[in-house]
Amino acid sequence: MPDAPPPDDCLACSISIASKQSGALEILGNEVFGTAELMNEIVYALGTSGSGRFIASADSSLPFNEVSDCPIVEWLAGTGASPKVLTFGWGPQDGPKQFSLPQETVAGIHLPAQYVGDPAQLAADFDIVVYMEGSGQFDQGDQPTDAEMQTVVDYVVSHGGGLYVVSEFYGYMNDADLESVNRIMEPLGVRALAVNLNWGNVAGNIDFTCFPNPAG
Repeated sequence: MPDAPPPDDCLACSISIASKQSGALEILGNEVFGTAELMNEIVYALGTSGSGRFIASADSSLPFNEVSDCPIVEWLAGTGASPKVLTFGWGPQDGPKQFSLPQETVAGIHLPAQYVGDPAQLAADFDIVVYMEGSGQFDQGDQPTDAEMQTVVDYVVSHGGGLYVVSEFYGYMNDADLESVNRIMEPLGVRALAVNLNWGNVAGNIDFTCFPNPAG
């Protein structure tokens, strides 16, 4: 007997990722519905929190470079194709950033001042926020404030925003960097760990029988 098709609000699809060096993630709660592992360590997670959606990555080369037939960007944005994206967190010496999106605004280390404390306006202007934790070896301790990070959490949880939050391997990240990125990750049920996974070329895969259908 053939497999039954997924319901209308589900898609059967898969996501593949490839990494040369990565940190690792710990899952803290039940917000996460999909993870990818490399060498038995979680490095990538998708989840929902409140009314919003998020992807957490422990490797800055992964965002928007997944090989997938899942509508990842459409799901994360909640609006379909060509989302408006705000990227912040990295300074000029981090990177290079390995993605470029058609409607992307790059803001530097800090969330633009007009959005701090105003997650509703952030959600009105941007479908996806990408936060990439910068390395303490470059930023001399200049990190987003707690108010900036709470704004991003509220953007997801209370205003239905889509967030891609990115850490890196320990060594590029120091303890203060991990503490910083976890101000966003932990309220969403994920924690970045002090781990350096340096394997060469390793691939991970997630097979979904029920990936959320953005059109569902």
